[in-house]
Amino acid sequence: MKHIMSAITMLALVVMGQAMGQAAEISCSARDSACKEFAKLSDAGQFDKLTSQVNAGQNYSWEAKELIGQAYLMLAGREGNSPEQGEKLYRKALEYGANSAYMGLYFLYCQKDSTAALGFLKQYITTGPNDSAPYVILGEAEMSRKNYSVANNYFRDAKKVARGTSKDLDWLLFQTSYLTGDYYTASSMLNSAFSQGKTVGDLKALIVDSRFSDMGKRSEFKKFFPIINGTTTAKIYAR
Repeated sequence: MKHIMSAITMLALVVMGQAMGQAAEISCSARDSACKEFAKLSDAGQFDKLTSQVNAGQNYSWEAKELIGQAYLMLAGREGNSPEQGEKLYRKALEYGANSAYMGLYFLYCQKDSTAALGFLKQYITTGPNDSAPYVILGEAEMSRKNYSVANNYFRDAKKVARGTSKDLDWLLFQTSYLTGDYYTASSMLNSAFSQGKTVGDLKALIVDSRFSDMGKRSEFKKFFPIINGTTTAKIYAR
């Protein structure tokens, strides 16, 4: 339970950080009095007061809605919220276009209803988030079900939106590319993962798995033969 709560706390911090950054970038027009008032309250950290002033029937500008959505995200991430309170606030954030709230709902549901939790992530990616996390989580879920082609597509999408390179993402792409028969990409991703810190031990542990047992016979992995065949334990092969 402590591990689960740590993950939820970390997610809340990430979502809150995103909300603060997005709110800071919003610029209200001179005539948009509601937006300017919400911006002032947001800058002051008065998110309860901001949301209390929201009129559900009013047609707010896009900028004002952004500030409202980010305020609900900030409130959802507060320490001490019950799961029920958090879910209500994340759903309110979604009403105002704060789509990263889907990640919050995922973490609230992942331990009690994995199908619903993954459903939130599938909804999230339909919004085109600039965030690799939902794609990686969905890919890992499909990989655990042995749906390697679907998992591979999710990991490819994650790589497209990832900020910088990731040895763990490239390691996952290496595996799913291999398991779907794309050995050229698999070799390239293995190279990349090694150059970023994956080790001989990681590869040796993997090839014990029967799904990868024929890697030592494939020409695409020739440079890795000394590792795969057990003739070296130290050298890392860079591209």
